[in-house]
Amino acid sequence: MTLHLFLCGLVLWLGGAGLARQQETPDTRPADTFFAGTVVEYSPEKIIVSRVLQAKTDKREFRITPETKIEGKLRLNVRVTVRYISDEDGDTATLIIVRPPQKKKLL
Repeated sequence: MTLHLFLCGLVLWLGGAGLARQQETPDTRPADTFFAGTVVEYSPEKIIVSRVLQAKTDKREFRITPETKIEGKLRLNVRVTVRYISDEDGDTATLIIVRPPQKKKLL
């Protein structure tokens, strides 16, 4: 019984030490986030995407770098999803996915 309690305590102590080490070295890479909407302006250096949520228009500007991947043909008034990272320089697009046009329903 005493050996069992000792082993349980040892496991808890080692597990807690591992958690402490994980908290001391957090991942310094910013987390990816997503924004979906319609392209209202774009150039080789930036893209501005607009969306309407709860009757409010939200526009976001994203930097485009040589590392930004673009899937599809980027042009005005197409729907896109932008994966981006935020840092002290602003929002930088890491991936832009152009969505196909929605098919109209026949009545």
